[in-house]
Amino acid sequence: MIVLQIDPLRLDDALDQVLEAALAPERWSAVLERICEATGSFGAHILPLRGKFSPGVPATPSLHEGFEAYFREGWYLQDIRFGCVPHVLKKGVAVEHDISSEEDFRRSAYYNDFLGRFGFRYSAMVGFTTGDTLLSLGLQRTIRDGPFDREEERVLVRMRSRLSLAADIMRGVSLERLDAMSNAFDMADIACAFYDRHGRVTRLNKLSEGLLDQDIRLLQGELTSRWPEESTALRGHIKAVLQSPAIADSAASSPVRLSRPGRRPLIIRAQRLRGMPAEIFSHSVAVAVITDLEDRPVPTGKVLQLLFALTAQEAIVATQLARGLGPKEIAEALELGYETVRTHTKSVMQKTDTKRQSEVAALLSGIRLSSVRKMD
Repeated sequence: MIVLQIDPLRLDDALDQVLEAALAPERWSAVLERICEATGSFGAHILPLRGKFSPGVPATPSLHEGFEAYFREGWYLQDIRFGCVPHVLKKGVAVEHDISSEEDFRRSAYYNDFLGRFGFRYSAMVGFTTGDTLLSLGLQRTIRDGPFDREEERVLVRMRSRLSLAADIMRGVSLERLDAMSNAFDMADIACAFYDRHGRVTRLNKLSEGLLDQDIRLLQGELTSRWPEESTALRGHIKAVLQSPAIADSAASSPVRLSRPGRRPLIIRAQRLRGMPAEIFSHSVAVAVITDLEDRPVPTGKVLQLLFALTAQEAIVATQLARGLGPKEIAEALELGYETVRTHTKSVMQKTDTKRQSEVAALLSGIRLSSVRKMD
């Protein structure tokens, strides 16, 4: 007689609470704990089945230390369990013995140096979907718990429909919030673009759509410039925002300039969206605010002298930087030497506490002239 470690009644109750967690994401940890109790598991987590993912995925506290080591030590780059994916796609669920043998358990560094350190050994992966995203509920057992067997596998596969329903609800909630944010940006006359966790544009609001032309396009989910180096810079900026604390990475904290011949450039600055459901369930996880310098008044040199203690010549150069011009263009316009303009530009950046010309342009073009007292 086969004795299951899974309690179907308790699992059914836990799955009912999954739907509650869909509407109250802060409950995910507690619900995953209930699933662990019902399945004889030590810990549980939810991960994308394909593509990259970052720390912060829904998981029980029992797995937090292991996840920290997983990312910190690079085990995610050699995760044997990615081999479960074909099995999940074929039958909806996979267990450890679908991909590994007892010999693997004895010899593999992944099982011994990583999982063994925490007493982990056996897992089950239950696949489910939301939109075009494939997700998995991972259940982790220790060496003492023993493996998931084929009878338990047949019970686990029945979890899929309710997991998918919960994920769809969370995705729907994120879409509603996204609609509200997009409308709010439109009402505030701010152009913006929303991005998913892969760095693809998911939505442009009406104002940003109006900025697309032959120089700046949306191609295959990516905002691009006619100049490849600017497209590369924007791609790097978005990637850094998605993967790093903005304060710790200059690529994440520095805006990007997209040039437009005959007009002042666009300045793009992205940031992660907070207050959304767990990002693996969310339609979009970051927003980029697009500033059209053509619509921004340029402060006078006199105002800039007052605000930043610039010299008269530095203030003249600063006004040109605010218009989005580069040092070569400024040198030609003012009939100054290129190195002279570079020297003034460095001084302006130092006095305005900026590190890049795009930051100077964004800062100076955002000054509200009405808030500055007139000089006598």
